[in-house]
Amino acid sequence: MRAVGIFGAIHLVGTALLMWLGYTWLGLGESRAGALLGSFVVALLFLLLVCWLYGASFRFFDERRVAGAFRVTLGRVPALAVAVLLGLFVYWLVVLLVAAADGKALPVASWLTLQLRKPVRPYTVRHVFEAVFWAIEWIVLPLLLLPMLAAISARGFRGFGSIGAGWHRRLYWLKTPVLVLLAIWVPLKLLAWAPHMKTFRMEMASFVARAAVAYLLFVAGWLALAFVTPAGKPVRTQPSTVPSP
Repeated sequence: MRAVGIFGAIHLVGTALLMWLGYTWLGLGESRAGALLGSFVVALLFLLLVCWLYGASFRFFDERRVAGAFRVTLGRVPALAVAVLLGLFVYWLVVLLVAAADGKALPVASWLTLQLRKPVRPYTVRHVFEAVFWAIEWIVLPLLLLPMLAAISARGFRGFGSIGAGWHRRLYWLKTPVLVLLAIWVPLKLLAWAPHMKTFRMEMASFVARAAVAYLLFVAGWLALAFVTPAGKPVRTQPSTVPSP
């Protein structure tokens, strides 16, 4: 338990430092070639540190050694960076599909009305599209990508073959979407929520409280995801009984 507490504290501090680095990157100018190069270097450093810190989560819950988890993951950072960039590309494609599907709501509604002989509203079709893509973003893709990231943190580029490795575990189907929503979706909703307050001081206090809760939910949710996600690695222990020759 002591190691878990130390690792959790490292994640709390490390995530805060990464947020500061990301905020610094957003404030960098890009008007000159030198500034553009500096912005690229900071962005690359941010990506590599994110891969190292969060990739180490999978290794830590496998061996429960803080230093060992960071040491092993350091050598897997290039593979993790490639996986993260590919994952971001996939999510970008989903965003493009969402935008394209929004313009298809009226033609699809007209076609369904013609086929079913009952009026189908474009509003209904749009909501069906949104529900399908929401499930892809928050359920399907995490179930596919998280086991792969865990395997990459253990085996480097060989871990790419473990995409979707946790699908055979029924409880993993339930745990992963719930934890993803708690770690990312709920914190984003908390930050976007703007309750009406009478004074600016109360508004600031509300924002600080919501930001603190969102931050803790994100860190705790990610660590829980790393704990329940299989790494797709072979079992390291041997059977307790060995047949005699």
